[in-house]
Amino acid sequence: MNPFRIRSFTTAASVGVALLCSNCATVFNRTTQPVRVASNPSGLTFKVTDKEGVVVGNGTTPGEVRLKTSSNYFVPAAYIFTFSKNGKVVGSQVLTARVSGWYAGNILIGGLIGLVIVDPLTGAMYTLPDDVNFGGQPMASVTHDSGSLQFVSIDQLDGEQRARLARL
Repeated sequence: MNPFRIRSFTTAASVGVALLCSNCATVFNRTTQPVRVASNPSGLTFKVTDKEGVVVGNGTTPGEVRLKTSSNYFVPAAYIFTFSKNGKVVGSQVLTARVSGWYAGNILIGGLIGLVIVDPLTGAMYTLPDDVNFGGQPMASVTHDSGSLQFVSIDQLDGEQRARLARL
């Protein structure tokens, strides 16, 4: 084999690998991700809104929504999940994207293009948690040395807890 051809092939292969790795997060992450939504009790309806208050998803627990990881250039996405039962809001939870570990690959490999252009523009530099779990929150809570007292909606009690209730 011709040594010149081997050197040319090696150089071309090295350049190709460097270009592919220059935006690591874009290679390994997606700009939208599925997020599983669960609640206790299940069967709650949920609505997902973005920072501007635009509804970007809804459903019933357990369910799933696809959400964007970024809201703008170098801006992670943030969402508010509002949970309801019989039309009454029972709680909400915030979900915010965080910087992906794959984004650091740009620093290690020296991909300036991926670091400041490709990954931030596509939103692939961010990742969302895989799921949102909403557990009914107490409406009020009081703690004293001898114990604690919590006020909750009757909708948050299971059958066994409801059976132990006493009418006052």
